[in-house]
Amino acid sequence: MVTNGKERRIMKINIRDLRESNEFLNILLDNVNSAIFLIDPTIRITSINDAFTSVFQNDRSNILGELCGNALGCSYSVEEGKNCGETSNCNKCEFRESLLGAFMQNIPVDRQSLTREYYIRGVKTTKYLQYSTRLIKFNGQEMALVIVDDITSLEEQRLVLAKQNEMLTDLNEQKNLFLGMAAHDLRNPIASIKGLSELMLEIHETLKPEETIEFLQMMNSASVHSLQLINDLLTISKIEAGKLDLKREKVNYVAFLKGILKVNQFFARNKQMTLYLHVDEKIPQIDIDKDKIGQVVDNLISNAIKYSFQGTNINIVVEFKNNQVITHIIDQGQGIPQNELPLIFQEFQKTSVRSTGGESSTGLGLAIAKKIVERHGGKISVHSEVGKGSDFFFSIPAELQFENQIHS
Repeated sequence: MVTNGKERRIMKINIRDLRESNEFLNILLDNVNSAIFLIDPTIRITSINDAFTSVFQNDRSNILGELCGNALGCSYSVEEGKNCGETSNCNKCEFRESLLGAFMQNIPVDRQSLTREYYIRGVKTTKYLQYSTRLIKFNGQEMALVIVDDITSLEEQRLVLAKQNEMLTDLNEQKNLFLGMAAHDLRNPIASIKGLSELMLEIHETLKPEETIEFLQMMNSASVHSLQLINDLLTISKIEAGKLDLKREKVNYVAFLKGILKVNQFFARNKQMTLYLHVDEKIPQIDIDKDKIGQVVDNLISNAIKYSFQGTNINIVVEFKNNQVITHIIDQGQGIPQNELPLIFQEFQKTSVRSTGGESSTGLGLAIAKKIVERHGGKISVHSEVGKGSDFFFSIPAELQFENQIHS
């Protein structure tokens, strides 16, 4: 057959166009972010683009001609020392099943999700991938074209957001529970004030002076409890919002405690109790917010007085261990059931133990104490046994500068 000049010219153009087209496709394939590779019927990789080496961090020399799982660094192949197709997971591997399905049944797969652990540069790494497969003809041979998108970064961000949403949901539920408890605890004293004031307005002309004083005392007690609860709520709110500023200063801790005990001795004497202070030979200075730590000590001592029987003793023990100043408030009270101890430092958690003098509680004091101590870098805990009393104790990191002791 004779080919004229015009036909030869067209053929040259077509061949040139074809070559340029192939070069364009190669450039395109090597510049997309998706890992693109070809698999032969034995599930060996025959061709890859540049993105493949970026996604799986492996050199071409270690990939071409290798079984898919081995080339990708499948954790099962690496850890079991077996070839792809022989590991304990191969018969459950959705990715392998998709590749085999492409050859055996010509079943395409579009953007299937895959979560798998691979060894990337020797480090076991979880990858979140999306892949698609197609059966194609390449150089006269059937091949599976595989396109893999690495969505690990997006998936990790999604998981972080999901975790944060879960935490926000929990916090919202806690907030609703918190507000419900606060409203419940505020309702009773406010209702008492309202009821007593209305009664006084109705019968004030018939009230004797001592009866008026008794009514006023009850109203005052209810208002004090309400104010204490509101102050505790505001304190909790500040701590949770990170707005509780600590005004730290170096403190002679033993002298500081002596001042607190003088105030609390008065409340103890009302129930025929005695407070005793026991101090190690050497107690170093501590760097604290005196008002906040004073609030912690006051709460623990007042609780010891509140839940102990008349005529018992309360021991305040201060010791220095492992660069921590540890303060114990030990009572001879009723003790707390073991099943109630894990929740005792949470908001609005009240034990089944009742005060011995009818004293009220907001259920927030120990929660606030825990947060204050932790803001100082310390810890608070309790040991208690029903019928034998309780030992509430907290630690504060110490300055390695010892002070003159003031013994009890």
